[in-house]
Amino acid sequence: MDHSHKDYNVAAAIAANGQDEQEAIKGYYQLLQVIIDPEDKKIIEEIISDEKNHAELLAKLALKYDGYIEAAAE
Repeated sequence: MDHSHKDYNVAAAIAANGQDEQEAIKGYYQLLQVIIDPEDKKIIEEIISDEKNHAELLAKLALKYDGYIEAAAE
């Protein structure tokens, strides 16, 4: 049985994904600076809203799983 994930830090992994969401949001804001078409801007703004929601949900999950817990065996 593989125990390589025994000390997998779920909270840290979730937080890292939350950071990825924040980086994506920054990139979408940069796109808004160069996109001219109003409909395309609206699409990017909707994506930003979704990404912000994802980041918030991930932050809540990170708090729930704060600390090291044993991951489920595969």
